[in-house]
Amino acid sequence: MTAFIAIAAVLVALAVGLLAWPLLRKRGGTEGARPIAAAATVAAVLPAAAFAVYFAASNWNWRASTTAPTTLTRPDIERAVRELEAKLAKEPDDVAGWKLLGRSATVVGDYPRALSAFREAYARTQGRDAEAVVGYAESLVLTDEREIDGEASGLFEKALELAPDNPRALWYGGIVAYRRGDLALAQQRWVELQEYDIPADLRQVLAERLAELEQAVGKPTGAPGMRTAGASVEVTIALAPELAAKVPRGAPLFLIARRGNAGPPLAVQRRDAGTWPLTLTLSNADAMLPGTRLEEGGPVTLIARISQSGQPMAASGDLFGEVGYDFASARPARITIDRIVP
Repeated sequence: MTAFIAIAAVLVALAVGLLAWPLLRKRGGTEGARPIAAAATVAAVLPAAAFAVYFAASNWNWRASTTAPTTLTRPDIERAVRELEAKLAKEPDDVAGWKLLGRSATVVGDYPRALSAFREAYARTQGRDAEAVVGYAESLVLTDEREIDGEASGLFEKALELAPDNPRALWYGGIVAYRRGDLALAQQRWVELQEYDIPADLRQVLAERLAELEQAVGKPTGAPGMRTAGASVEVTIALAPELAAKVPRGAPLFLIARRGNAGPPLAVQRRDAGTWPLTLTLSNADAMLPGTRLEEGGPVTLIARISQSGQPMAASGDLFGEVGYDFASARPARITIDRIVP
C-alpha cells in the first residue's frame, strides 16, 4: 500500500499540475493550446498507469474481480473504485482508504467523487492531516476552478502550515500567491518545489514560469532568502544577422546544458526569442532532475536553440548554436546562434 500511495501521489501531481495550470493564465499567464494538449494527454494515459501501479504494488485483494494490468480497461478501473467505496461503507473510519479513493477518483477524472472522498478524510481527521487538506482543496478547485480564490485558497495555506514540504501544497500555494499578486511568495514556493521529485513535464512548465517570475520580481532564484541555486553560468546569446529573418514570430528560445552528445538535458531554461543579444543565467535550479549538480561530472555543452515547433526537442529547421563549458571555471559564456538543424 505504501508503494502505491507514493507512486500514485506522483501521478496525481502530474495530472492535477497540468490540468490546473490554466488557472494561472487568467492573470497574465501565457495563452495557447499547449496546456490543453498536455491535459488531454494526461487524461488519456494516467488512469491506466495509476491503476497498473496499484495492481502491481497493492496488497488489497481485488485481483479476483478485475483483469490483469496488461488488459486493464476503464470499466475495470471504475469497478475497482466502486469496490473500494463498498469497502469504505463498511469501514468508514479508514482515513487512508478515503484518501486512496480520492486519489483514484482524481486520476480517472471523477472530481465530484474525489471531492466527496477527500471531504470524508478531512472531516475524520478534523483538518489536521495535510494530505487530506490538500486533497480536499484540490478537489474543490477541480470541481469548480473559482474555488481557487475561495475556500480552497485558505485550505492550501493551512496545508502548508501543517506540512511546509508537501509538494502539492507548494504547487497550489504558489498558484494562490500568484493570483493574489504576491509574486515573490509564488516564486519562493515554486523554487522550493523544484527540489522535490516531480514529473519531468511539470518540472519544465515550472521552470518556464519561474523564469517569467524572475523577470517580474527582479530577484533570481538563488537570491538571499531563497534556496541557493549552487553552480551557475551567465550566458550571453547572440543571433547571426543572416538568420534574423528565419526566426518565427513568438518562437521560444531554449538554453540547454547537456553532457555528451546523447541522453536527456541536464538543465533547461525557456525564453521568448526577442531582442539580441540576450543574457541568461543557467544554474542548478534549472536542473531537470532533483539533486543534479551541473558542476559535477566534468564539462558540458551549452546549447541555445530557437524552436520552430515550440518544443525543447531539436527538429529540422530549428536555429541553434553551442559551446563547450566547464562550471569549474566560473566564467561567463557566449553562444552565437549561427546554424540550422538539417
